[in-house]
Amino acid sequence: MKEYKIFLDDILIGTTNFEFADVPMGVVFGKVNFIDIENPYLFIKSYYLKNKTNFEHDDCEVFLSSQIQRFIKVYKDNNEELIGWGAYLSGLKDDFQIDFMGIKSDLMFAEFPHHVKQYYGETD
Repeated sequence: MKEYKIFLDDILIGTTNFEFADVPMGVVFGKVNFIDIENPYLFIKSYYLKNKTNFEHDDCEVFLSSQIQRFIKVYKDNNEELIGWGAYLSGLKDDFQIDFMGIKSDLMFAEFPHHVKQYYGETD
């Protein structure tokens, strides 16, 4: 499975393999594997507050979720940006997921053929 780099603006926060997809909806999502971030919840919450981002959070449950954020960037292994509507993060403590939405069908077929095959079966 391919690995994708996740950035908040120009800060590399981690990677994902986009292990799951809703192919007809043009959505891929997967676990965020953080790089050198001790407390992902506090890091993301602080970043969102600093950028005056509209998001939901619960400090008691240590939960955070948002809508698509323009400053979340995802790059393929060739450092080309993944194109779609955009991405958002959600999660508890240090267990976060990234959802990437608005992937056109030609890009879905080219970049995520394993998800297409899993959804539609064998195609020619």
